[in-house]
Amino acid sequence: MEKLNEIEEESIFPKEQERLLTEKEHPYRERNKGIIILLITTVIWSLAFIAQSTAMDQIGPCAFVFYRHFLSGLCLLPFAFLKPCSKEEKRAGIKGGAITGIVLGFASVIQQIGVKETTVGKAAFLTVLYIILIPIFGLVIGKKPEKKVWFCAILALVGVYFIAIKAGTKFTIGIGDTYIILCSVLYAVQIMQVGHYVKKVNISWYMSIQFLAGSLVGLLGFIFFEKFSLMSLKAAFLPIAYAGIMSGAVAFTMQSYAQKRLEDTLASLLMSTTAIYAAIWGWLFLGESLGIREIFGCIIMTIAVVYAQLPEKQKKRS
Repeated sequence: MEKLNEIEEESIFPKEQERLLTEKEHPYRERNKGIIILLITTVIWSLAFIAQSTAMDQIGPCAFVFYRHFLSGLCLLPFAFLKPCSKEEKRAGIKGGAITGIVLGFASVIQQIGVKETTVGKAAFLTVLYIILIPIFGLVIGKKPEKKVWFCAILALVGVYFIAIKAGTKFTIGIGDTYIILCSVLYAVQIMQVGHYVKKVNISWYMSIQFLAGSLVGLLGFIFFEKFSLMSLKAAFLPIAYAGIMSGAVAFTMQSYAQKRLEDTLASLLMSTTAIYAAIWGWLFLGESLGIREIFGCIIMTIAVVYAQLPEKQKKRS
């Protein structure tokens, strides 16, 4: 009988050990996958700043938001119909997408209006205030972030300041800055909504409806406050195409995939690295300065992001 037990232990234990080891390592593997995907996403988003800047020379902010989000929604909608899912998943995806899309639409329009009334540097700095707002909102709804997240968020914000705000610039808050701060609040809400819904709904329906709902917000502003011009639309076609397809359909879907595997606070910290890439693209393509101050800011942000990803030290068992 003892021999039989030994044989069973020899045959079963290695498989059980392998299964438990896989379960233990799986979250870390998925987490790292989410980090890599989100970092690639920020590169795509950073190039969208050039597209936004170019498009704004031709069309109004509401028109741009309508065109880009509508194009994103159209690109993703076929996948929603092709991917089978239950009625409950579909209904939840549509409902969640509509709620998140309205927030995204207002955030996008307000950001576009704010950029016209302030400097690009201040807009970039104030937009990433969401890295501080998300932990605060998390406390309100009972999600207590790790202590180091606060440190990393503040450190990253300091880094963005050095990148975005030029030396000798008098930092004041104007009407355009107020718009950008409001935009940052809405983006914080949108990021948290994505983190909440992507774990529960059909992603294809959620993302496509989010963009279509966001485009409706832009359309309303377009109808009431702006005028249609076919020539302007043709002139802004390439920036709209990039913002709609790459920055919208592709990058936001990658964001949803990544946020399934990451905490909202870490996700927002990773998203803030968009400022690093935007500074590099501005230097390469727009002739903007990238001196010691900006490089120092990039280094600070990199330290903050890397430190935030380091695992916590496990307490010794008594």
